[in-house]
Amino acid sequence: MKELNDEELQRLLKAGKSFPADEPLSDGANAYQTLFEALKSEPESGLPYDFAAKVTRHVSAEVKKNSEVKYYLLAAFIFVAAIAAVCAVLAINSPAQEPELLKYKWVLLLLPLVFVAIQYFDQRFVKSKIFRNPNT
Repeated sequence: MKELNDEELQRLLKAGKSFPADEPLSDGANAYQTLFEALKSEPESGLPYDFAAKVTRHVSAEVKKNSEVKYYLLAAFIFVAAIAAVCAVLAINSPAQEPELLKYKWVLLLLPLVFVAIQYFDQRFVKSKIFRNPNT
């Protein structure tokens, strides 16, 4: 039997033609024939009744999670910008307070990181369990 490409194999099987039994089939032809025979029969059990609701809930949870992460990063950026602005205003208006501000620079820099870390772990461990359902 001559080698057929994928399109020719699909065309023959869609037309309902089968391959002669006396000629050996190539791996591709055998795979296509098995696939077309499997697709002729209906699935034994259909989808559950709430399949669409489960898919919708899962997709909306993913979208919400992605938007929350963006919100937390934006909030951290605004927080850092506000701290920088306050420090700049204090340093310009009262230069004598600048050494006092420098004592607390690491605390001020770590606050946004702690905020983002808390929100991330809340998202990963707490909110992910809300949408985890053993029936899905």
